[in-house]
Formats: sequence, structure tokens, C-alpha cells
Amino acid sequence: MMGAIMRNLDMDLLRSLVAIADCGSFSAAAAKLGRTQSAISLQIKRLEETVGHALLERCQGRVAGPTAEGQVLIDYGRRILRLNDEAYSCFTQPALAGHLRVGLPEELMESVFPKVLAEFSRSCPRVRLSVRCDLSVRLAAQVEAGELDLAIAKRVAGQSQPAEGAAWKLLRREPLVWLTGEGSDAARQNPLPLAVFHEGCVFRVAALAALTGAGLPWTTAFVGSSYTAIRHAVVSGLAVTPLPLSLVATGLVQVREGLPTLPEAELVARFGLGETLSSARYLLELFETQLWQPVVPFFSAQGYDSPVVAVA
Repeated sequence: MMGAIMRNLDMDLLRSLVAIADCGSFSAAAAKLGRTQSAISLQIKRLEETVGHALLERCQGRVAGPTAEGQVLIDYGRRILRLNDEAYSCFTQPALAGHLRVGLPEELMESVFPKVLAEFSRSCPRVRLSVRCDLSVRLAAQVEAGELDLAIAKRVAGQSQPAEGAAWKLLRREPLVWLTGEGSDAARQNPLPLAVFHEGCVFRVAALAALTGAGLPWTTAFVGSSYTAIRHAVVSGLAVTPLPLSLVATGLVQVREGLPTLPEAELVARFGLGETLSSARYLLELFETQLWQPVVPFFSAQGYDSPVVAVA
């Protein structure tokens, strides 16, 4: 008696499904994978035919989330793709060895870096990684001076700043918002107390320019060198701070009225001088994969909206 016929899951189809789960839409997944939206749609249809189940909930033509079966396959897909990519890299990326010097803004250490480092360490055990956290203006100067092999920096849209030019690649753009502590009256105080990073921080520059342009008085209540320190100062009610929307966390609420609109925050990257290291390219790919995740504040991720404060 012949055994049951085993069917194989197509790796490209799984990659498209996982990309939709990560990006939140067909169009964003298509942009990430370098395909057309119609091609991604056909791939998902083929995958659904293969497994015999609908994998995505759709509402008015948009992705509302995975079905129960879709979530199971997404979880398996992530593991399958990780093993596939690790195995492939062993034979196609023999040059991933040596010393890699990387510069990052401190906020990335709090968010995506742990996942990126874990994946990079598994795939590139022969690469010795050195990481610097600093202000973006300094990271830009260091990579342009040949002191870094890869730099990821912050900038704000529409303003002249060091991390500009064709060599810099846009990784992510999101709203820059005013945040205050839950239950705090800091946003209503005059002058407005601010918690900011040290001089040279692009978020600080953008916030002060916006307040000055709106004729609103301000005072520096807290200056810190880390996101964690800034967050604790704001949660305690000491001050208001300008941060990207993705950094909204427990105890922080967005101020949407009474304060001037801020420009969008951007993350950009560039390689060092000379020939680009293969390990630098791979590390940037890992960062891009994590940064393609939808910008969802902590509260929304927990299933309810982020609280909002209006300043009278």
C-alpha cells in the first residue's frame, strides 16, 4: 500500500504571507518584496488553495487580519523561513566574517535591536560586531569619516540636517508626536516643561523650532541621554517630550491639541566609505525587516487606543 502523498509548501508563498502579516497590507508587502500587489494577491490565493483554508480576513478589500488557520501557518512560516534563510546563507554568504562597526540611535536599542542581534548572531557567528549609540549628528559624521561600516540615524522631514544626500537610504517614516505622562498636567503648564535629549538631537531641534514658531514659551525640565530616562521623566509628570509614535508606551499619552504640529520622524541608513561589507548589507536587511513592521503604539498593540490629552 502506497503511503500518503506529501505536499510541499512553496517558500515564496510563505514569504508573501508573512510579509502581509508584518506589513499589514498587500500593497506594503508588495513594496517590501519588490513585487506587484496583484502578484502578491495571486500568491496568497495559491497558498490558500494548497492548504485548503482561507488564510486572511478581508473587509472591503483590506486585510483585517489572519484567520485562525492563517495565524497557525504564519507561525510555522516564520520558523520555516528562518531555517531556510540560515541554511542558504551558510553557502551563499561565506564572506560574512571579520569586524563590523555599526552606529545606532539609542531608541533602536530599546525596540528592534534585540531581535536583529539575535538573528544576526545566529546567521553570522564569525562576524565580530561593535556597536556605538550616539546622537545622529555624530553618527553621520563618523560614517562619513570612515569610522563606521554602517550607520542608522534619525532625521526630521523637511529640515536641513547632517544625514542627507543620495548615500542615505530612507528606512522608515512616522509621526513625531508630543507625549506627556498619564494624569500629568505638564502639557498645560506655562512655560511648557520639556524632557529632551542633549543638544544636537534632531527631535529636540524640531520641537524647539515648532514651539518658537508658535510663540509658546518653554523651559528645559529634563535632559537625558536615553529613551528610558526620558520616558521615566515624562511618566512621572515632570515634563512633555517629542518622540516618534512607535515609542508610545505604558504611562505615556499623546497630546493632540494645544501644541504645534511636529514634522515626521525618519530613520535613514548609509554604508561606510569604500567597498560595502557583505555583513553590513545583511545587517541592514535585518533592520529593514523589523522596521517594516506597522507603526503600532504599545496601547494599540494591546487592543485599545492610546489615551489622548487635549490642552485647553
